[in-house]
Formats: sequence, C-alpha cells, structure tokens
Amino acid sequence: MGRILSGIDQTVSKLTSPFEPFLRRREVVPLVIILFWACAVLPNLTVRSFIWEEGTNAEIARDVLTNGHFFQPFVYGIRWHEKPSLFAWLIAGVADVTGEVDEWSARLPAMVSVLLTALLVQMVTRRYASLNASLFAALSFLFCPLLLQKLTIAEPDTVVTLLSFAAFLLWWNGMASGRTTIMRWIGCGALLAVLAMAKGPQPTGYFALGVLAYIIVERRWWDIPSWSLCMTLPIIATIVWGATIYQPGDEASWLAYTRLQLPPSLSDYIENNSHNLSQLILELMPAILLLPCIPWPWRRDQTAAAVPAIVAPMLLYSVACTAVLVVWPGFNSRYAMPIAPSIAVLAGIGWDTFKKSKYSIFRRGILGLLCLFIIYQFVLVTVIMPLLSDRFGATRSDAKAIEQKIRAAPAPVFCTDLDTNQLFYLRVPFRCLDLTRIASLTPPAWLVIPQSMVSEVARLRPDLDVRIELGTSSGSKLTAVRLDEK
Repeated sequence: MGRILSGIDQTVSKLTSPFEPFLRRREVVPLVIILFWACAVLPNLTVRSFIWEEGTNAEIARDVLTNGHFFQPFVYGIRWHEKPSLFAWLIAGVADVTGEVDEWSARLPAMVSVLLTALLVQMVTRRYASLNASLFAALSFLFCPLLLQKLTIAEPDTVVTLLSFAAFLLWWNGMASGRTTIMRWIGCGALLAVLAMAKGPQPTGYFALGVLAYIIVERRWWDIPSWSLCMTLPIIATIVWGATIYQPGDEASWLAYTRLQLPPSLSDYIENNSHNLSQLILELMPAILLLPCIPWPWRRDQTAAAVPAIVAPMLLYSVACTAVLVVWPGFNSRYAMPIAPSIAVLAGIGWDTFKKSKYSIFRRGILGLLCLFIIYQFVLVTVIMPLLSDRFGATRSDAKAIEQKIRAAPAPVFCTDLDTNQLFYLRVPFRCLDLTRIASLTPPAWLVIPQSMVSEVARLRPDLDVRIELGTSSGSKLTAVRLDEK
C-alpha cells in the first residue's frame, strides 16, 4: 500500500511539475477548478429524476411562476409555510430564462453555489498556503462525500453554505486588514438575511456563534454592539416573512421544523446524534484527516507567530455551532454542511505543514483518498448513470406510466401524499386532499396514493368500486386508483 500511495504522489508531481509555472498564473487556477466542477456535475445531469426535496422546491418555483404566489406558495393545493423559499425563487428566476422548471433550471442554483464556494476556498487558502495546498483545499471541498451527495441536488444546503462562508470571509477580510467598519458588519448581516430566506434562521448560527466565540477569545468586547447589529438583520428578515404569511396554528409547524420538540426517548436521542456525528466525520473526508496537522493558534511560545492568522477564526467557525448542533434534537449531518469550506481551508494549511513532516506517507494516503472520490464521481456521471438510466429515472417513468393510465380514462385526479418528486412529473391537473374530503368525492375519479392507503380509502367508501389500475416501485410507491360506482 505504501508503494502504491508513493506512486500516486510521484505521478501527480511528475504530471504537474511541467505545468507549475503555467498554473501559477492568476487566471488558470480558477479555470482548473471550473473544469473539475464541470466534469463532476454536467454529464448526464437530467438522467436522474428528482429525489429528496427536489420535487417540492421545483413545484414551489412553478407555483411562483404560474400563480405569482411569491411569499406564500402552494404545493398541489396545500399551503407551504414550513420555511422561506429563496431557493425556489432562484429556480423560478432561472426557469424564467430557460422557459420551464426542469432538472436544469432546478439544479443550476445549487450547482453554481458549489462552484462559487470552491473558488472562495481556493482563493482564501492561497493567501495563507502554497498553490498546491489551495488546489487541494478546493478539490477536497468539492469532492468530499458530504458535497458529493449534494452536487446536483436542487436543495438549499449548498446555497446556505455559500452565503454563510461568504459572510464569514467578508467579516474576516475586514478583521485581518483592521477595517471592520459598521458597513462591513451590515454587509455581513445582509448576506445572513438572504441566508435566512433560504432555510430559516438556524444556519446563521455558524456565523453568529463562530464570530462571537472569536470576539470572546480575543477579548474584542467593543465588537459586540456591531455583531449584535449584524445579527438583527436576519432576525428582522425572518420576522417579516413570518408576519407576512402567518396563520393561526403555524407555530406547531415552525417548532417541528426547528426540531425544538423533545425526542421520543433519551436512548433514541443519543443513538441518532452519535450516529450522525460519526457520519459527519466520515463525510468530511479527506480534509478532516489533516486537522491534527494544523498549528494550534493559541500557543504562547515563540513559534506562535508562524501560525496563519486565519486558523483561529476558522476553527471557531467550524466548532462553535457544530458543538451545539450535535446535541440538538434531530441532528443530521447535512445540517453541518456550512463547515465544509472552512474545514477544507484548514486542511489546505495543514497540507503544507504535513509536507514538511517525516510522515509523508499519510499525506500520500490522503491524496489517494481524494483521487478515489474524484474518480468515483466521474465514473458515476459518465458510466454508471447512463448504464442504469432506468433506475435513476424511475420516478419520472413511473409518473408517466400513471399519466398514461389516467389519460386513457379521463376523470378528476386527486392525491393524498405529497410525494412531490413523482407528482412533479405527472402532467395532468390534480390537487391533494385529506381523507375527510376524499370520503365525499363524487365518482368517477382517480386517486394517486401510496398503496398502503388503498385499504383505508376502500373502508371510507364502501359504496364505490376502489380499483388499483397501476402500481409503481419508486419513491413512496404511488398507486393509480380508480373510483367508480359499483
């Protein structure tokens, strides 16, 4: 294994050394990162149909464009008020240019956010480390497992990561240059206000707690009023949004979304959070392996001057909110995505430190691990997805099969389960109802519901012929059910 890793390191050095003078040109490094990004996300982008919350965001965007429901969207007739919809607004903006809401317009905002964050990671790392270290930092961010899951997923996590990291860098650039003006703090607050419109105010905690921890550690008490002013902007934005759409009873939904409800049991709480913490550590590979090599910023000996100034704030940005998050009810590793760029920057600094140590084999192993992640993503999008296109596109094809059945025997169409990924591809008019309203439907009608609900509908309507016309196997396994008089 040591020989293999050494061979990888030597091969990379041989391949890059002739081009090093070229790579040192300012405009070349961003182009290299863009090339890696393009190869990782663009091939066969539309092969995979929507998964996770993509269908919801795409449908909200379609509702914005079709019905103008900007602040208060509706998803198939059901009011959507869980969180602000900035990400859907971005999708709507792209779709207004491209002509429709589809996989391209829905996924482009997230994909561009990943690219911009990778460029920021490279830029800030280059200030404190070598060119190779900055490239390693950018690629270790772009291809860490936490990001690989979200590279082409139309969800707001990557946008939140970009906005949070950009606000942090805006603050730090002022701090490092000695120009932390009130306008800079307001600029940070404006970015955080936009962030709050993407996923609620919770992700602003990375900037809030990280910067506050730095203020406390460095005893910069005079910065607390400016920090407070900065944090009022996302709070005001959230209050204005909530007041605009508020209806009695929304409090329960907002409490559930913020995970402020008590866990079912202490054992479940411990098991879930410990599992997700372990998962987060694995998903931040390979960058997190280099954290022990980072020089400790709070040493008081003579070598402390060699520690890059950004190490302390980056560590606090990465640790302060994460420490709260891992004990929060319902913790999930993807909620910690805002630390991925800061961990990558620290890894870049650690890369240079490790290079000078006698344990170079570990550095080669880390490089080999990064190469494996890169190869995995390239093989996935260029080979595996085309070969298994029927599986990756099952949600889309199942919805088209349901649509074909409905068009063969037209009748009003209703749903009960918001499987928005499958329903998004169903191009017939329909709306979702609860079971109480389904009990009063007038036949003939179609129901697009999970198979597990068919018996419940039959019990509610014994006067009707409840007949399964088509079952599917993707998503929540929606079933096309025909309601006719007996």
